[in-house]
Amino acid sequence: MMAPRFGLLILALVAMSGCTNKSPTVASAATVIDHVTVLDGRGGPGNVDARVVVRDGRIVSIAPASGAVPEGAVIDGRGKFLLPGFIDMHAHLLFPRCTPGDGPLSFDRALSEKALSRELDFGITMVRSPATPTIEGLKLRDDLNAGRVRGPRALASAELINDQTLSEAQLRQIVRNALPFRPDYFKVYARLRPEQVATVIDEAHRHGIPVIGHLQRTTWTQGVALGIDHLAHSVDWSTDSLPESARPGYVEALKNRRGFRARIDWLEAFDPDGAGQRELIAALARKRISVDVTLIAYDGKFSPPDEPRYRQNPYLRAFPELRHDWERCDDVTAEWTPDDYRRWKAARPKLFAWIRKMHEGGVLLVSGTDMTNEWIVPGEGLHQEFELLAEAGLTPNQILRMTGTNAAEALKRDDVGIVEAGRRADLVLLSKDPRKSISNTRSIIWVMQGGRIVGRGRPRP
Repeated sequence: MMAPRFGLLILALVAMSGCTNKSPTVASAATVIDHVTVLDGRGGPGNVDARVVVRDGRIVSIAPASGAVPEGAVIDGRGKFLLPGFIDMHAHLLFPRCTPGDGPLSFDRALSEKALSRELDFGITMVRSPATPTIEGLKLRDDLNAGRVRGPRALASAELINDQTLSEAQLRQIVRNALPFRPDYFKVYARLRPEQVATVIDEAHRHGIPVIGHLQRTTWTQGVALGIDHLAHSVDWSTDSLPESARPGYVEALKNRRGFRARIDWLEAFDPDGAGQRELIAALARKRISVDVTLIAYDGKFSPPDEPRYRQNPYLRAFPELRHDWERCDDVTAEWTPDDYRRWKAARPKLFAWIRKMHEGGVLLVSGTDMTNEWIVPGEGLHQEFELLAEAGLTPNQILRMTGTNAAEALKRDDVGIVEAGRRADLVLLSKDPRKSISNTRSIIWVMQGGRIVGRGRPRP
C-alpha cells in the first residue's frame, strides 16, 4: 500500500562466542552448527539435536549430532534454534524523500543502504521489491546481489505502471523499455483498467517476466482471470468487491470522506464469507497466486498518534530522517477524529478474518511489510508483521512457513527459504523458540548469509 507520493514510481566473518575452534576466514572453510534444533521453514516439527554442516556458502548436510564432528569451525547450538533467513516479500529498495506539494520525487540512496543493512541485522537475508525506480532501483538490486552493498539479496520490479491514460502500444513500450535493466517483475497499480492490466501481463509474459498486482480499479477476481502472478496487500479496496447492496454507500463515502477514511467504510461493508470471495479464494489457491498481506502497512498507517507500537517505536531512533518525512508528508490520518480511529479499530478484526479465510482456503500467503511506507521501521517491521499475523489467528509455525517455504515457492527459488542440503546457507540462529511465541524471532544470536556470519545479536534501538 504505497503512499500516494510514490506516484509512478558479506562482509567479514564475525567471530562468535560458543565456537570451539577458530572461525573460518574464507567461505570455503566448513562451519558446523552442532546440537541445534532446526526449524526448516516448512512449518513442521523441529529437527532436534541436529548437526548442520555449511561449506562454500551452501548447506552440505543435516544429520543427527552424533559421531565424530567434521573438521571446521564448530558452533555449539545447544538450546538454540536454526531457521532459514527471513524473506520480506514487499520491501521497496529505495526510500523516496519528503517532497511537499508537487515537487519532483527524489530517492535517497544513502538512507536506503542504511535501511537495507538494518534489514540484514534483523535476520532478513532476501527481499522482493515490488516497485522500484527502474534505473537506480535495479542498480541497487545488482549492487546488493554482488555484495557491493551490505544488505539482503534482492529481486526487484521495474517502476510501477499506474497511468490510466496509456494506450496499449504505450504500455507495451514501457515494458520493452525496461528490459535492458533486467527487471525481475513488472507491477500494475491501482488506477489501471482491466484491459490495461491484461496488456502489461501479456507483454511481460512474452518476455518471461511475472507481474505483481496492487489492484483496485481492476479487482482481484479480474486480475486472477487475466493471469496475474502475484497480488500485493490483503484486499483490493474495489467497489466491485463489495456486496452489491453496499456499493452505493461506499461510492458516497469516497466522495465525502477525504484521504483514507473511506477505507473504513469499505471494510465495514466487506463480506469475507460472500460467494464471490469464496470463489476468489478457490481460484487463488488453485493457481498458486501468492498474496503478501502487509498487515503492518494498514496497522501502522491507521494507528493513532499515541499508539506506542509504531510512532513511538524505539527502533525509529536510528532513522530520524524517516520520522521527519512521515510526520511532514505522509501522515494520512492527520485529520482523523477519535471516532475515525474507533471505527477502524472496530473494523480491523474483519481484515484479520479475511486473512484466516485465505489461509484456511489454501492461498499461498507470504510475509511482507511494504517498507518505505510510514511507520514501518526497517528490519523491525517484519517482526511486527509476524506479530500481527499471530494476532490475526495464524500459528507461529504457519507464519514461519509464510516467510520460508511459501516465499521460496512464490519466488520460484530452490535455493532459499528452507534449511536443507544444497540450499544457500542463509540462516538465522535464535536463542528462544519462535514456536512458543513468534516474538522470539527477534532473539537473534547471529545471521548467516551465503555461509558467512554477517550480523551478531539483536540490533539495539
